[in-house]
Amino acid sequence: MLNRDVFQTDPSSYRIPNDGVAKIIFPPGAGSPTQTLKDELRTFITDGEFGRGLLRILESFRSGLAQGSQKSVWISGFYGSGKSHLAKMLCALWTDHFFEDGSRPSTLLPEPSAELLAELRTLRTAGERAGGLHAAGGTLGGGSDDPKLATLGIVLQSVGLPLDFRAARVAFWLADEGILDAVRARLGDAFESAIRNFVLSTAFREAVLAEKPSLAANARDLSDRLKADFPQPPEITVADLSSTVRRALLLNRKELPLTLVVLDEVQQFLKNDPNRSLDVQNIAERFAADFDGRLLLVCTGQQALNELPNLQKLLGRFQIRISLGEADMDSVIRKTVLRKTGQGADQVRAMLDNRAGEISRHLRGTRVAHRAEDGLDAVLDWPLLPSRRRVWERVLRALDKSGMAGALRTQMAVALESARLVADKPVGSAVPTDFLYTRFADEAFAAGELPEETRTRITKLRGGNADECLQARVLMLVYMLGLIQGDADIHGIRPTTEVLADLLVEDLSAGGDVRGAVPKAIAALEEAGAIMPFDGIWRLQTKEAAEWDAAYRAELRNLQSNPSELASRRRGALDAALSEALKGLASVAQGRSSVARKLVRLRPNEKAPSDGLAVRIYNGWDDTLKQVTTEISALPDTDATIHLLIERNAAEADRLEEALRQR
Repeated sequence: MLNRDVFQTDPSSYRIPNDGVAKIIFPPGAGSPTQTLKDELRTFITDGEFGRGLLRILESFRSGLAQGSQKSVWISGFYGSGKSHLAKMLCALWTDHFFEDGSRPSTLLPEPSAELLAELRTLRTAGERAGGLHAAGGTLGGGSDDPKLATLGIVLQSVGLPLDFRAARVAFWLADEGILDAVRARLGDAFESAIRNFVLSTAFREAVLAEKPSLAANARDLSDRLKADFPQPPEITVADLSSTVRRALLLNRKELPLTLVVLDEVQQFLKNDPNRSLDVQNIAERFAADFDGRLLLVCTGQQALNELPNLQKLLGRFQIRISLGEADMDSVIRKTVLRKTGQGADQVRAMLDNRAGEISRHLRGTRVAHRAEDGLDAVLDWPLLPSRRRVWERVLRALDKSGMAGALRTQMAVALESARLVADKPVGSAVPTDFLYTRFADEAFAAGELPEETRTRITKLRGGNADECLQARVLMLVYMLGLIQGDADIHGIRPTTEVLADLLVEDLSAGGDVRGAVPKAIAALEEAGAIMPFDGIWRLQTKEAAEWDAAYRAELRNLQSNPSELASRRRGALDAALSEALKGLASVAQGRSSVARKLVRLRPNEKAPSDGLAVRIYNGWDDTLKQVTTEISALPDTDATIHLLIERNAAEADRLEEALRQR
């Protein structure tokens, strides 16, 4: 039996909807193909945290609806964990609109729980009693840099209005005059561009006057009227956002619908800007209070709210938190891409039992070696062995830190391509670990993470004879394992001759042949100057400058993936600069009697001493000017504390971060 025969769906014909990348634009535009959305629903696994997350969101909304106020939702997870996919499926299930073939999202789910279906029915019933059900979803960062305008644009687009605030006000005026739909019909596909340019657009003015001539004597008069009635608005406030969202949701409705608003990739949009964080905090607070419990805000980000200073301020507003992890993605992959037939699973289980000796010796002595509990997972994960999958996970994590995860798309895509690799080989042929190199080599080279000499050598060797191909595979592994050597004391995976051979075995019945050939391949690579021994392991042969550069890049990656460390360095640098500025001012002569008062520097929330002159320090990354002034104004007149805010200069913020990374 071939590997392809054990799968429920042949890997060569399996297609991951949208290539595994969930882009949220909801509702889809008129005329948009629905097949991708239907495929995504059919492969949406609702067990694990995905199912529990959906239930928590729906149950919380039901409770908030009864109380007249909602708790906002934050969905977090690493790249490729499925957070955007979960949010997109929530949008589809929320409205549950019929497709053209008569199906609806809730009927396409594979194996949904009874509790989930019951909550969806309850939501539909509540929607029928209210003004219906509505969902608006989009990714922040695609338009305005102002969180308020970006959020408003997503809601406006969901009801068929232009994203521009000024143009939307004109649309509301047309609705008040009873001609919005008629003008839209006259202009057709040109409606959005025409209304955005309402002052200059001849077609727009003609369409308006054709529907209601009494609005102006002629096109010029209408243009003057529109220019006067709808000037360029000042900066939008949160109150403006709330009232405009309400107006948009009531368009062609008598009652507010039960509304879901999804903002994707919020953390990435916020960056380290405290003003943006404050805006999102205020938006969540306003949405919770202004819509009688009929509007639910859901945001996504890679990290949990308590992990970063700029996100911690959102904790009080986003009280429903869904965290997706590796176990959730594992479950999805096993029930979709790697799903076996009953007979196929039996065949794989029998083969694994026969090859247990070979499998159990792989990576012996490491933290990722074969375990007794791997028995069931080994069948589910086949043709990838659990021990090798754990190696992959660590390499993928290292790539995620380096910013190259975009080339990997998702672990699901990697799993599918690995299954295709061995589909035409007999059951017993596992995916070799070096396969992962082919998924990211080009991106790693472009990012400066893969030495050109190593890449060129691998490419040349792969085009040679069998011995040279094996040398190429060894070199791939030496490079890959080098990416995770910073944590080698934790996981124990080191590029020794034995480990390299374990990871290269494909045919589990011929492991001895590989172990006999690998030392020869290593010797050839060492002689060619491609690798070198170092403290019992093999590493790429590099010059001292290249080694220093690799260490520097590793530290840079760590900082980029660990914003809290960057924040700590920033605070340290600011403290050092402040100490330098205040040098020689250990005390200050105060009052008529010139009493020496010791300067005491305080951080926010630290208690001032009973003696001494307190100087409370704030920085513009953790606190905004508005927050600081509000805190100061609440203090009694007798408080003698000096408050110092080191303001964040937006124009210099990126340069400062780069300098901190290079320290």
